This record gives sequence, structure tokens and C-alpha cells, in this order.
Amino acid sequence: MSKHNRFVFFSSDTEIAGKLADSLEGIGTLVHEQPAPDVLTRHLDDSLVNMVFLDFVPDDADNEKLARAIDMARLLNRHKPDMPSVAVGRMNSPGAAVAALRAGVNDFVDLDNPEEVRDTVKRLARRLNNGREDETRYRNVLILGVRTGMGATLLAVHLASLLQEMQNADRNARVQAGGKSDASQQDAGMVSLHDRTCLLDLGLPVADGMLYLNLNGNFDFVEGVRNLRRLDRTMLMSAMAHDSTGLSVMALPRDLDQLNNVSHADSLFLAERLRDHFGVMVVDVGGMPNPAFIAGLVRLADETWLVTDQSIAALVSLADILKEFQEDGISSNELSLVVNRYDIQYGMSAEQIAQRFGLPLKGTLPDRTLAIMKSTSQGHLLHHDAPKDPYIKALRTLANTLVVPATGKARAPEQKPGWLSSFLGRDTRSGSAR
Repeated sequence: MSKHNRFVFFSSDTEIAGKLADSLEGIGTLVHEQPAPDVLTRHLDDSLVNMVFLDFVPDDADNEKLARAIDMARLLNRHKPDMPSVAVGRMNSPGAAVAALRAGVNDFVDLDNPEEVRDTVKRLARRLNNGREDETRYRNVLILGVRTGMGATLLAVHLASLLQEMQNADRNARVQAGGKSDASQQDAGMVSLHDRTCLLDLGLPVADGMLYLNLNGNFDFVEGVRNLRRLDRTMLMSAMAHDSTGLSVMALPRDLDQLNNVSHADSLFLAERLRDHFGVMVVDVGGMPNPAFIAGLVRLADETWLVTDQSIAALVSLADILKEFQEDGISSNELSLVVNRYDIQYGMSAEQIAQRFGLPLKGTLPDRTLAIMKSTSQGHLLHHDAPKDPYIKALRTLANTLVVPATGKARAPEQKPGWLSSFLGRDTRSGSAR
């Protein structure tokens, strides 16, 4: 980051502001302002502001301080959702971290850890730039079947495989433009996780996604949480399961009781770490019985696709899920609808379903159950056997909406802010992911 970056910290505490300024010395200039809504909106109109800091340090003498910080975070998200935001707190106050997360901040830092403050600011800046401007980028997606049997896992597996093929084509084009063969680059160990797709297979039944991909692996989700502090490119490349195209997969453990031994916050932090490492992540959570955890994953993803069909049972389940999301503070404009096994003769049209539930319609996938079953029963994915199948054509259309071209102009809506910090993942251990 340039030392000319301009940060604004909204706090009534000059001592905290001074400590934060010391941590940011050499990275940018910190402007200290009072936590007032009109002051916030004025600064957000300033094109020179690069990042906003909010004061979530508890104060026993000021019982309203946390509420003001939450209000400021929500105002920031409404007024300028693409502005990076950081909540400033302390390790011994995990409740403030949770409040910041729910209010929609990008990250949470420990005021007493200057190194963490600096690393977080640099990481957010890299995420904002989202890599090099001359490379194609991809939006991360969460896929949630509204009930079991919606085909969400098959959708996630096929989508992840298609995205990996697209990334491979992008990488090959870059290599050829640079005058090197792709094979020589791979031999030199230069293929990075930035050129790989990660499928986080959290759906039930356990590891169905890995089954469709003919993969086995012992490095499951719980192992990932246990190794959070050691997660780097080398570990992910060696420990995770990968198919022949480079698609990387992590699934739930076969023994779901192991989820009781990992915290909710660490589980979300693992998902965030994977997102930061890989070029694109597809998360399948169909059937997972933890609405709060799924809500956290929604805040992590760039897009969330609710997968339904036209049956009455599915539509009732869709209504229930939307109600749960509303209770967790997630609005319908953060979600999209995908109607699977679609045929206009089956019932309500996709447009009618979307209108009925107030959701944007992402797309439809035709009923190709027989063709998909024939491929998967032979250990293949449908686009390997029949790349021109109507299901694959429709899925490619959906995949293309996740592409952010090298020009920097996205084909899909602007990225929404993230939500989690190293502090929250490391020190909050009161709950489990299950």
C-alpha cells in the first residue's frame, strides 16, 4: 500500500486513536473523527479516503458506545458498501467482534497487536485490488439447496469443474503471451492457488461432491480448522484433494460429531482463509443444519444461489429459508434464485417464483436427470461426456456471470464487503460449526 493512503477512524477516544495511528505509521495517514453519522457521510464522499476504522473497544463508562459503532457500520454499508471497513477492538472482548461481524464490517483487529493491524490493512488492500489488473478474476459463490434432493451438490461440482477449466484457459493464455509453455511453468512449481478453484463440499450427505469427482482425501474441514495457523500454499497444495485439472476439494468429516469440537468462528475463519488463497471458491452447504453458520458463509460469498425446483415442497422450504435469513439480517437482494430441473410444464414459471419470493432470478437449469445420472454412474461429469448438453450450456451461462474481466469491469454486481478477522477466528471458541 502507498504511504499516501488516507484512513479515517471514528472514535471519541483520543488515546485509542493515537495507538491506532502508531500501528499504521508508514502505511498511510489516519484522520481521527468523532463517531457522528453526518461526519461519516461527509468523509465517504471524499474520493481520497481508502479505508474506514470503527471503534469497537468496550468502555464501561459509556454503555452506548457499542450501539453507536454498530449504527455507524450499518450506515457505512448502506451509503458506500464497497468501502473497506475495519473494527478496532481487543482480544479479551469477543462479544464486540461478533457485534462487528453482524454489523457488516470487513475485518476486526486487536488494538494491542500492531502487527495484526498492519497485516490486516495490507490484506484488505490486496483483496480490494483483487489481484493484478491484467488478470481475469472470479466471484466466489455459495450454493444452497432449499431442501435435500434439489441437485445443489451436482450443480456445485459441475460449476467448480467448469470454473477450473476456465482458469486453466486463462493461465495458458497468459503463459503463451509471456512466451513460455504451460508445462514448463507447472514443472517449475509456479502454478499458484490463485489459478485454482476450491470446492468447499459442506453439503449433506457427507462428501457427495468428492464422490462425484472420484476423489478421496483425509484433510477434511475439521482438519483444516485444527491447522488454521499452519495453512499456507504448501500445506493446501499437499494436503487437500485435487483432481487432474487442478480443482481442489475439502469436505466435511465422515464423523459429523467432530464438528462439535470446532468453534463457529474458527470454521468461518477457515472459509475466509481459503477464499483468500484460491482464485475462486464454490461452497455447497445443502442440508447443513446450522442457519447461523450458513448466514456467516453468505456474508463471505460474493453471490449466494438458492437452488429450488418447481415443486410445492421446495417452495415451502424456500419460504422457510428466506424467513431464517431475514432473522439473521440477510436481505433478499443478497441472494439469487436458480431453478433446477426446470420445465415450464411442471408448474410455476421461474419468473413467477422469483417474483413471488422477491428474489432476483439468476437462471434456470433444464431437467437432464437421466443424462447426468448416466455420466456420474460412470465416474464422469456431464461436460466431459457431453459438452453441448443443454444443462452444460445453461451452466456455462451461469459460470460466465462470475467472471470479472481483466479490464476491471465486472459482468456481475459489485463485490460486497467481507466480515471476518484473524482475531475473531483465533480467539472466539464458545460455539461449534454444527
